[in-house]
Amino acid sequence: MDAKQAAEISSRYIRFADDEVHLRSPLYEMLARGVAADPDVMGFLLTLPSEKRQPNLLLAAMRHLFGTPPGWTTFRETILAHPDAIRSVMLTHATQTNEPARCATLLPVLATLPQPLALIEVGASAGLCLLPDLYGYDYGRTSIRPKVPAPECPVSPVP
Repeated sequence: MDAKQAAEISSRYIRFADDEVHLRSPLYEMLARGVAADPDVMGFLLTLPSEKRQPNLLLAAMRHLFGTPPGWTTFRETILAHPDAIRSVMLTHATQTNEPARCATLLPVLATLPQPLALIEVGASAGLCLLPDLYGYDYGRTSIRPKVPAPECPVSPVP
């Protein structure tokens, strides 16, 4: 097993548990932490291309194939018992996440356009990208505070 890649995957799953699902989905938080600490599940993930190792894709593939697991033991046993089926779904599918943090990449460009600006959103993101000026952003050296109480969107470099 490539220890460096396994550590990167583990870190990604811990970050997902801490930042994405903590206080939102206790089950997904527990499963992500379990994956991060399990060498056998890590070995399975290492058989996938790096862009297919993300937590929400694994969780979605498992739920698609086997329903919602009752806990970590069943989740782990299912992965180890059916790696080919899970791998097949993960390799042929992708996830679409809709979150205000994606506006962090749009805001600097939108700010350079002639104002006022009207946005039209096409897609199923519930209008989350229609109000980029209402969210708070942390670009590292520069932060923009939200105009109203709204989610903070930390921006991190793409790996």
